Amino acid sequence: MRTDSVLETRLWIAAVAFALSALAVGALVAHRGPGRLDIAAQSLRGTAVPLALFFTLLGRWPVLIGIGVVAFGVAMALRAGAGAVAVVLGAQVISQAANALVKLGFQRARPGGEIGVRETDLSFPSGHSVTAIVFFVGFAILAWHAPLPRPWAAALTALLVACAVGIPWSRLALGAHYATDVAGGLLLGAGFLCAALATVLRFVPATAQ
Repeated sequence: MRTDSVLETRLWIAAVAFALSALAVGALVAHRGPGRLDIAAQSLRGTAVPLALFFTLLGRWPVLIGIGVVAFGVAMALRAGAGAVAVVLGAQVISQAANALVKLGFQRARPGGEIGVRETDLSFPSGHSVTAIVFFVGFAILAWHAPLPRPWAAALTALLVACAVGIPWSRLALGAHYATDVAGGLLLGAGFLCAALATVLRFVPATAQ
């Protein structure tokens, strides 16, 4: 990735648009009963539970910290990408703090009856869905641009994207969230990812990305 002021500006605009869209979804759904999308997505509940539990585990902090340490170590070994890795990890931490505040603001209760997991926090937006975008899509972008052999970079990118898809799905399969919670999390995550990419363009030299 190279410094590009036009792209950076567009990323910041997209970041704000995504974040405001997430808040708009929350305002629409937080204090109402399940809508059509939420009801339709209930058909996913109970599907492929072992796989859903695996994907949900990927979104937990112990796993994320482990992946982050490995990613930073690889970046240091390659002598490229450590700065960008640090930005994505920072964005993950900040996005989860922001997500917790948004949950407190909207006070939406969980659907109830989760499968295999016990969730004690609020429902909107889905923190796992935020993580799917900020962490897994973020690292997928970095993997694609990493100085690795193309087949390796492509395989790693595909694996990370599969995680980014599987994690939000797992929240519906386990009945841990409404579909609109997942949608809100994806939008909020997209906002933070755009901000992270803009930060990389601005502050991380191209030779160090």
